[in-house]
Amino acid sequence: MRQPAKILVVDDERAVRIMLETALRAHGYRVETVANGADARMRIEHEEFDLLLLDLQLGDIDGIDILREVKERSPDTEVILLTAHGSINSAIAALRYGAFDYLLKPAQVTEIRERVERALNNRRINLQRTELLQRISESARALGLIESGSHPVSAPSASSDHLTVGPLMLDLRRHAAYLGEHVLTLTRTEFALLTALAQNPDTALSYTALSEAVYGRAQPEDEARSLLRPHIARLRQKLDATKTPGIALISIRSMGYMLQTENAPVP
Repeated sequence: MRQPAKILVVDDERAVRIMLETALRAHGYRVETVANGADARMRIEHEEFDLLLLDLQLGDIDGIDILREVKERSPDTEVILLTAHGSINSAIAALRYGAFDYLLKPAQVTEIRERVERALNNRRINLQRTELLQRISESARALGLIESGSHPVSAPSASSDHLTVGPLMLDLRRHAAYLGEHVLTLTRTEFALLTALAQNPDTALSYTALSEAVYGRAQPEDEARSLLRPHIARLRQKLDATKTPGIALISIRSMGYMLQTENAPVP
């Protein structure tokens, strides 16, 4: 039997923590609570949660920083931000860093529970999609349809829905990525980054150009570099972990990033 979803409530108001814990436990969820960012950071370092209900203003650590750390450590964990002092900028920042939703206090318990259900359902769908792709890949490999160092031969190498660069194949319609014989598990931001880079292989793309491709608008270079850096680091780690030759994500000093498909050094 599947265990109930595990939720961490992070809020410096004791009354809010009690209210949320009571309401969510009554709905069958496993709930833990902490009162500050430091305790939240400790919990997410040692435990995995399906969802965080996270106050934006914690006093000791900015809620956005906690959001970024959660997404870096566990991209599948959904995060709903709660705040009594919302702004357009904070809402945009929350969505940029992968928050599922953003609610203003005082939010009704029924509204919070509805958003929690939607977030957890979204998480289940994403995990099921990833598991399905993995099973397809393993079955194709067992049947000899995938050779070492190649992408699935059943997928077209060139169409409006697929993008192939060397051993990398992107299914743009399903948001699926394959590198050699491996299925890559990517967040939405990582997939958008990889797509932008793959559309311009062996070409240095600036921080600003990449941020526009990912977030829909150009941003100042320093801000774009800061936003992209953690996503690029995780994406590079996932690509390198496959040990597939023929492609590499490299940094171009003071410029941006490039998806390199040749063994020759970058000039």
